[in-house]
Amino acid sequence: MNRFLLRSFLILAVIVPLLVAVLTACETINGTTVSSVPSLTASLDFLGQPGQQKTEYNLPRLVTLCGEALPLNRPSVYERLDKEFQLAVNHQAQVELWRRRAKRYFPLIEKSLREAGLPDDLKYLAVAESDLRPTVSSPAGATGLWQFMPSTARHFGLKVNRQEDLRMLPEPLLAIGMKYLSQLHHRFGSWALAMAAYNSGESRVDQALARERSGADYYQLSLPNETERYVYRIAAIKIVLENADLYGFNDNPPSGLYRPYEFTETSLSFKSPTSWAQLARDGGVDYKTLRLLNPHLGAMNVLTGGPFIFRLPRGAKSVPTVGT
Repeated sequence: MNRFLLRSFLILAVIVPLLVAVLTACETINGTTVSSVPSLTASLDFLGQPGQQKTEYNLPRLVTLCGEALPLNRPSVYERLDKEFQLAVNHQAQVELWRRRAKRYFPLIEKSLREAGLPDDLKYLAVAESDLRPTVSSPAGATGLWQFMPSTARHFGLKVNRQEDLRMLPEPLLAIGMKYLSQLHHRFGSWALAMAAYNSGESRVDQALARERSGADYYQLSLPNETERYVYRIAAIKIVLENADLYGFNDNPPSGLYRPYEFTETSLSFKSPTSWAQLARDGGVDYKTLRLLNPHLGAMNVLTGGPFIFRLPRGAKSVPTVGT
């Protein structure tokens, strides 16, 4: 019996202090009551669970793209646009990168659109196509800001071969992009249909129109899933980028925006194989900058032949020793 009482006493001696510690786990520090026990609710808040505040954003009542109003009175149109809008506006890192790259490429695109007499909204097509990355390539082989396939680029007179791929330079690709979009709009009579044809090909849009009744628009057609999302995604990108301050993207400092590259362009032919490192030394520039400015020649580890379009950082030395 004495042994049982002793054991019980020892157990209580351990448990009672623990219970007291838990029940009195609040302390006052400098007049502020804080808990010394980690808060489960706080941990859930950190992980984005209920308790964390989140701003909800809704679509504008009127949305236009290239001067054409989207028929938001149709539930299917509203909901599909809202889906793309929510995916865009809640992807903060991606939107920030769009905004930073836009500082570099939008002035060039906007100028080309004005000169071609095309809607300014077409600049958002480049965002949807490439996220404003001029060297990105799709699994199918489309490349550049406007994601042209090799055959389409060659059809418009752009050089694409083993040595040189001009799709990676924004300026020449932009010129044929303007021409192609203009042709598509003239053929289909609608910017939404023109953009759909740009994404999936003219024949697929022709077939989809033939299956529908006369007068059907883009929003009524049965198209590949990517193409059915395409115009909505471009419209959503426009909404977010044009109203970035309303969606919490107003803290981007000017220094964080990516400035346009400054370079001088020339034509070079290489009479003998020349390494990029040698070319950088002769030009008095660093290797990485030289490769960055000339992505269209990236397939060549050693430069030979030509003539090639070649870009040097502004202020760099000329390189007459290797090119003419």
